Amino acid sequence: MNTIHAGIALLFTPLVLWPVTGSATDRKTPTAPHEFLMKTNPVAATADTLQEAKSLYENRCIKCHGTSGDGQGSATKDLDVKPRNYTDKSLMEKIPDGQLFWIICYGSDPDATEMKGYKKKLSDEQMWSLVHYIRSFGK
Repeated sequence: MNTIHAGIALLFTPLVLWPVTGSATDRKTPTAPHEFLMKTNPVAATADTLQEAKSLYENRCIKCHGTSGDGQGSATKDLDVKPRNYTDKSLMEKIPDGQLFWIICYGSDPDATEMKGYKKKLSDEQMWSLVHYIRSFGK
């Protein structure tokens, strides 16, 4: 009898959870490996660091993530999954620096987003600087 109840529960659980989890266009950002999640930003958030990161952001990120970091850049009109809104302070507080760094390095889910990794184009220091700059949008 318990097996039948368990089977029924498994059958209907996706129907119950579907409205909570949202549509197919919701963000499903991959989680960085543990060793990245535990990393803290080794680059100091100096005025020079933020200025360099601002320049990088304006050259590489602004089209999708927007001038103010709200994810409403000029290239997002036809995207199914919009870029992350960096101005959402409560959300950004939950994302570790190592997660942001990892996404900048390796990109996000290639089947769901247009976010490509920059590991071959930017140095670690530049990517960590971008983490500081991204964080500045939510302050």
